[in-house]
Amino acid sequence: MKFGELLNRRAFVKHTALSTAVIAGASMVPREAFVAAPPHVNRDKIRVGHIGCGNVSGAYLPVMTKQPNIEVVSVCDIIPERARKRAEQFRVPNVYPNIDAMLSGVEFDLLVNTTSMPSHYPINKMALNAGKHVWTEKPMALEVSKGKELITLARKNGLGFWAAPTCVTSPQFAFMARTIASGKIGKVSAAHGSYGHGGPSWAAWFYQKGGGSLYDLGVYNVTTLTGLLGPVIEVVGMTDKVFGTRKVSDQGVVKVEADENTMLIMRHQNGTLSHVQTGFCYFGDERLPSRERKLYSLDIMGTDGVMHLQGWDWSAAGVDIAYRGEAVLETQCKETWKYEWVGGAVYVADCLLTGKPSLITPEHGLHVLEVMNACHESQSTGRRVICETTFPWPIIKG
Repeated sequence: MKFGELLNRRAFVKHTALSTAVIAGASMVPREAFVAAPPHVNRDKIRVGHIGCGNVSGAYLPVMTKQPNIEVVSVCDIIPERARKRAEQFRVPNVYPNIDAMLSGVEFDLLVNTTSMPSHYPINKMALNAGKHVWTEKPMALEVSKGKELITLARKNGLGFWAAPTCVTSPQFAFMARTIASGKIGKVSAAHGSYGHGGPSWAAWFYQKGGGSLYDLGVYNVTTLTGLLGPVIEVVGMTDKVFGTRKVSDQGVVKVEADENTMLIMRHQNGTLSHVQTGFCYFGDERLPSRERKLYSLDIMGTDGVMHLQGWDWSAAGVDIAYRGEAVLETQCKETWKYEWVGGAVYVADCLLTGKPSLITPEHGLHVLEVMNACHESQSTGRRVICETTFPWPIIKG
């Protein structure tokens, strides 16, 4: 079966009885059908070129420049002064004003893309065409067809291509996945994720077409829930704009065009229903009176037990669990996490150097993109939307 066919659930359903089997809980296409040999770089250090020197780079660069197996050789931004400041701050030797100059400049192995969301696709495509491995902030593209194009291009050129977020690499994700698989909390019937705050104040593109709270924030919960519960077969969504305008530091007052308040309902292939709520219109300063634990961001409800994730799923602190015979919640899996949300480039650099398979796959990122776009389509049409893509699942085995 060709790669494009593997990604297209609808085409597959037309030729088989999969639609009935999926509703009944059929197993997923095996991982081996998706993944070629893991990409590998045969050197002591991964040379990184970092493009996009705005706010997010200020979180990425301190992490990357402290790693003994990473050498950040260049930075790039269409506002050259921002790139120069980052280069001085983190002692990066080469500065470029655009992607063309960067790709024709000093050699590097891995492009780290932290530009604005609408810029991800064209930059990712140029880097892959130039023979670079790519780690991109989410989403990989704004359209599913363009995401498929990027994955096909990466595979054709034998390159690694990964999109944030890193949620599936956390110890807490692995603990929850194994607990679900063990049957300890019974059959999982429902799940819920929530992530929101008052909205970014530094860039207009968050509120313009191609931005929005679902792409920026809800993507974390969608990634975690699909990772735990499997691919989604249909979506219902509602979105809203709460404010007519926003004041941001780069452009002043701008019109809000993207979603600020979103509710997304997913039916997974095994019949489980899950829900994600996200927004740029939430009070974000709530906290518990004690510092003993963090607020929950994710809930998994089973017929014989429950799990609650402490902290955001990009920086989890533990999992509270209760089940038949132990109904009092107990915190488990308090392990710290090397990669968190800014550690994605470090994670894939480790994979490139060791040749180990990545838990983060481009097919999963593509599926998450389709689910989010299905939410917007449901809002515009008032209908349920069928999802066509899939990804290798389960992510955690054993």
